Amino acid sequence: MVPARTASITTHINSQIATWRKQRERMDLETKRPGPIRPTGPFVTISREYGCGGFEIAEKMAGILNRERRPSPQWAAYDRAILDTIMEDLGLSSSLMETLTSPARKQIDDFLQTALGELPSQVVVYRRLAETVRTLATNGNVIIVGRAGRAITRGLDGGYHVRIVAPFEWRAERIAGLCGLSRREAEKMIREKGGLREDFLRRFVKFESTEPGDYHLVVNNALHGMDGTARMIIAGLSAMGLLG
Repeated sequence: MVPARTASITTHINSQIATWRKQRERMDLETKRPGPIRPTGPFVTISREYGCGGFEIAEKMAGILNRERRPSPQWAAYDRAILDTIMEDLGLSSSLMETLTSPARKQIDDFLQTALGELPSQVVVYRRLAETVRTLATNGNVIIVGRAGRAITRGLDGGYHVRIVAPFEWRAERIAGLCGLSRREAEKMIREKGGLREDFLRRFVKFESTEPGDYHLVVNNALHGMDGTARMIIAGLSAMGLLG
């Protein structure tokens, strides 16, 4: 039996893919003209310190944008679970690739060759991740949480990049409550998970996620909360003229 969340994810992705295919059909003639390939719509990447609740913020953003602006396609949040579903389902992966125009497909191939051509075989899965994230961003109206989204989408127009931070003590308390851990166990998890993330980015993506100059907005989630942070990011998108 297919788990309920996996089935729901697949249904939602297929709905977005159908809309993106229609967009591609409308763009086919236009993309034959010379010039840079621009995303169909804006996209957001959220980098975060472990325990900050990045996906919860992304889901709140998508809900607000869809209720108040009624976009087509609707905004959607993508975290590790959703991206892994796409990567592991060859049918979904193929369908997603088919939403791209030929010039957009070539741009992604060029990026992968330039940025990832020398990755060792043991992290070849990252190439598939990069292809998936870059394709989602090119189609637009997506919020990509973690998964090296900021590094993967570098050089792509239409992006708004956010870094979520919070004091270590606040994150430890939050993780302890969510996971049913002791404070010491939560602190250990944060150090281990956070360290693995940063090590991967430095070694294989050559990206320093803690550099504030790489982001449009850096937010302390402990001060602003989930709703406040979501609204702040949306205001930033609007101020940049990315919401039309």
